[in-house]
Amino acid sequence: MPQLTQKYRKQEIETKLAKFYSVMNQALKQSISENGEISFDTSEFTNNKNAEYVKKWFQINITKYIKTLKTEEYNGTYYKAVFNDGSTFNSYLRISSGGTDATALYIFYCVNSSHCEYGKFDGINSFLFVYKPNKQVIEPDITNSTHEAKMQSCSNNDASYRHACAALIQENGWKVPDDYPWKF
Repeated sequence: MPQLTQKYRKQEIETKLAKFYSVMNQALKQSISENGEISFDTSEFTNNKNAEYVKKWFQINITKYIKTLKTEEYNGTYYKAVFNDGSTFNSYLRISSGGTDATALYIFYCVNSSHCEYGKFDGINSFLFVYKPNKQVIEPDITNSTHEAKMQSCSNNDASYRHACAALIQENGWKVPDDYPWKF
């Protein structure tokens, strides 16, 4: 029975990660088609209004094109959206030290919303994605590393440093590789 449960969890993660990646990027393509290039206007951005800013950005550019059950802001920092399949993401925008350019829009995708913590990713229940304005896509973090570097990141004992777990699965065709460091 444990092997069957593990196999199901593995398939659920593979399916949901691939779907999330596809749905989010399709929404971006639709938005770009209607509105042109997507960027960040940070002239009105303040750290204490991060969630409000990110919510507005997502509503204009993403969630307008996909179905969500609910959205919410948390602690002035995170914006969260829950999908029909029970998965969710929470996100925040990090601004460069100069304060004028977006450094990164971090997206923490959770396979199951009941196991989702704000700003956390463990490579088991939650995975880190980043919106890349220069490419106009959402993709796993650390996609430009070697397989070994991704494995090292994903294998970290401190879950807050497992940046590359989604990238490892993506490079294997959205299938959890046999050498994946965590069991489901």
